[in-house]
Amino acid sequence: MYEHILVPLDGSENSRKALDVAIKLAKTFSSKLSLLSIVDNRNFAMPATAAAAPNSSYSELTSYAHDIVDDGLKTVKENGLDAETIVTQGYPKSVIATDVPKKNNIDLIVIGKSGRGAIDRFIIGSTTAYVVRNATVQVLVVNDDA
Repeated sequence: MYEHILVPLDGSENSRKALDVAIKLAKTFSSKLSLLSIVDNRNFAMPATAAAAPNSSYSELTSYAHDIVDDGLKTVKENGLDAETIVTQGYPKSVIATDVPKKNNIDLIVIGKSGRGAIDRFIIGSTTAYVVRNATVQVLVVNDDA
């Protein structure tokens, strides 16, 4: 039924719960898993005349994104599966909803109900809500038990 499942990870408990559900689905349907972490590059947008974004901050965020997917991959492997990991930069909402699904032939996104971006969610709306409204594939929203 589902051939390729995308799991966006941000280090939150909800994204870990989503990964657990995606692993169960992958086992049930023999699906391929892709784990995604995004470096939000809006934080580094600067006019051409301004100095480049501090390399150390960007490197730290990129390193953190890799740590998140590596941790997720460890969980996947502990459950007897394998997964592709994707670390990219961009606007998380559109990367999750359309960019990665189109590029990687995703047919299901399994996403946590809420993640780390409480301030961003308050100001411009939740990433999950955006993905549900704009995804080009089916979306399963996983709620944290707490």
